[in-house]
Amino acid sequence: MRVSHLRQGTDPCPLVRIRACVRYHWSVQAPPQHNPSESRPRQSPSSAWALATLLVITALGLTFRLWDLGTLPPSPDPDELSIGYNAWSILETGRDEFGTPYPTAFRAFGEYKRPAFIYAAVPSIALFGPTTWAIRLPGAIAGTLTVPVLYALAVSLFGNRAIGLLAATGLAFSPWHLQFSRGAREAAFITLAVTLLALCLTRATTLILGTSTTGVLPRRVHVWAAGAALAMLLAMYSYPGGVVFTPLMVGASAWILRSHLRRTALSWVIAIAIVGVGAFPLARQLLDGRVGARFAQASLLNDVDLQKLATKRIERDVQLGIPWILDHPYALAARRAVDAYAGHFNPTYLFTSGDDQPRHHGTDTGQLYLWDAPLILAGLVILARRRTHPAYQFTGLWLLIGPVPASLATEAPHAVRSIVMLPAWYLAGGIGAVAIWNRLRTGKQARSNQFASPTITSQVPAWRRRVAPVIAGVYLSLLVPTVTYYAWATTRYYSLEYAPYWLDGTLEAFAYAQSRVDDGTFRHVVIPSHTQAIYLYALWETRYAPSRYLGHGGTGQLDRATVAPLRFDPFEQRVVSWPDEPGSTDTLSAFLKIDGRQPPSRARIVREVRDAGGEVRVVLFTLPA
Repeated sequence: MRVSHLRQGTDPCPLVRIRACVRYHWSVQAPPQHNPSESRPRQSPSSAWALATLLVITALGLTFRLWDLGTLPPSPDPDELSIGYNAWSILETGRDEFGTPYPTAFRAFGEYKRPAFIYAAVPSIALFGPTTWAIRLPGAIAGTLTVPVLYALAVSLFGNRAIGLLAATGLAFSPWHLQFSRGAREAAFITLAVTLLALCLTRATTLILGTSTTGVLPRRVHVWAAGAALAMLLAMYSYPGGVVFTPLMVGASAWILRSHLRRTALSWVIAIAIVGVGAFPLARQLLDGRVGARFAQASLLNDVDLQKLATKRIERDVQLGIPWILDHPYALAARRAVDAYAGHFNPTYLFTSGDDQPRHHGTDTGQLYLWDAPLILAGLVILARRRTHPAYQFTGLWLLIGPVPASLATEAPHAVRSIVMLPAWYLAGGIGAVAIWNRLRTGKQARSNQFASPTITSQVPAWRRRVAPVIAGVYLSLLVPTVTYYAWATTRYYSLEYAPYWLDGTLEAFAYAQSRVDDGTFRHVVIPSHTQAIYLYALWETRYAPSRYLGHGGTGQLDRATVAPLRFDPFEQRVVSWPDEPGSTDTLSAFLKIDGRQPPSRARIVREVRDAGGEVRVVLFTLPA
């Protein structure tokens, strides 16, 4: 009904006139801007119900992360032991395994680990001792905290608690997130840091967009900007990829606020100052090469196979007299980077098989559940349709920039380097789920705040409202058994099938070796150094005091010669030439069976230690005199 008709008095019913005006307002006029200082309209579900549900979800997420934490995965891998022993050494001596006092980058295996997880493990080891459970506890806590932070982010973005609860639920039981928050993995910390960064950026952006262009910005904008800077620093000190990803996320936020940059200059100055001061140690490490060490190890440009391929192609191009610029290593690396980038959106990688490293995903699953796919697909459709609205822009840009750090490295798609995408996947899933439900049930799109888009209503047939609960029930009947099977298969099969990837059995081998030294059977234990990190298993299992280890020179002994032995009585890790190795009845050799390696034929086996899957992992033997 036209408003002009109402003004002419052609409709005598006031109620009809009011309804017509309301319909006209929502269909023609833009919705009024919401003032952040005013109370938000009542949302469904209610805040009390949503908070109670979030607490239950978070508690269940914590339970999933703490259950059998010390034994599943079956054994700490070298990276976990490096974190654990360095944290123990910091606790006891204030130095790392090389003797460096309170480092901001831990040398470890030459890749210079970021310090956040190691320092977080210090109080855990102080409380619970040097155990596998204590090493992994900080990751489980960080993973659990990410769940309510993601809820807060979704509510801040879309003003909808249902989206927040769905996103938080997805993350709480995500096979991708569980895998990295149950082990001592820096990935758990960078996921938390990136989600906090997104929350702070979103809160600041919401306040900015909710203030008139001529008005004074609330002081809370500066507070959230400072919080974003601190979250950015946490990401940078958690994992090397944070140095690449976080500036891209901040850049995405700046692009959304491009018309407000001048009036937000003070907030940017505050944030840049905090990051500049906090990142000063990283700047020093960039100059002395420590920051570049990890990038050099994983960079596409340093891939040996790529360099060989480029050399062969260039030689052939020169012989044929054709331009070789397209076969330059940079050109080949660029093409591989594009392929790696696209691989992170591969449905097979995401929903069925995961990446090529079994330590990065659970049993019989991809990085996400298969039944996440329909909701994420629906969410991507909504993101594309509403790409002009800031909230959807931010979420979409998050997904687009997420694979960038991993695309510059080898072994792509890579679940660790691209885990910064994970919260955005579940935001998309929450958007899709609520959009489908509202479309079927009420004909409405998801309620949103001024940072998103207007609510649109329409009439729907009654049969669609009746069908909506049925569809939801069918979906849950598929999803719940999938999650249950994941938990069951992981506890039943993971340790058996993937034990070799965790070097399971190695700790038990050194416990046995130490017991034979203690009872006087042997005086020395030789560890062949075909696996560089194996010494950490001996240090950890025998509870070798860091002060005692540093008294022998620590791992810094390796710097004294090109091929130096690493001695910590009664153990010695060194390069061994078995044909020339003299025999001795008081020396026990601990040989790790990996990569097809076998002990020497003249070995007299004392014991074979098997992993959880029944395979021989370590052979303990002597050589005849």
